[in-house]
Amino acid sequence: KLPLINRFYNNTSIYIVAENGKAKVKVNGKDYGETPSTVENLPEGKYTIELEKDTDATTFYQKQIFELELAKNTTARIDLEFGPESTLSGTILYYTSATTTSTGDGLLTVTSSAPNGKVYIDGKYKADAPLSNFELKDGQYQIKVTAQGYENVEIPIIVRSGYQLNLKTYHFPVPVNFEPTTN
Repeated sequence: KLPLINRFYNNTSIYIVAENGKAKVKVNGKDYGETPSTVENLPEGKYTIELEKDTDATTFYQKQIFELELAKNTTARIDLEFGPESTLSGTILYYTSATTTSTGDGLLTVTSSAPNGKVYIDGKYKADAPLSNFELKDGQYQIKVTAQGYENVEIPIIVRSGYQLNLKTYHFPVPVNFEPTTN
């Protein structure tokens, strides 16, 4: 109940952005208004995040629900663009506690909504997604996830020793252009 102790245990936050529009935000059933939204002073633990595109077209966009487990002393970031039905583009990035690796490095896990996604770290191909428990030295990196027929997703990340950085990427399909034929 003491403020200093409370800040020590409740210092996790979630920053939520909806690109090209607004979304209603609920965390564990509690309303936090609309995006952009920062939910602060959370204890570490599991959270259910609900995002619903703020629009009159209620049947065009579906409510999105995400389960995240957040580590103490971290900030999670949800940066998504809503597409028709359940289509999304963007990233969810959050830290979970990890056992220290033998080298003292941090861990990176990358999943992708696109089939056959390829993960690049600082421009170098590393593996197909999902990439699990990949050891990296503490520091900043540029991640790019590509998949044929889908838009690329790029994001800077920071890897921290003692944590696993979880990155979920969502990809819109590449738009198809139809050109009229002449007969």
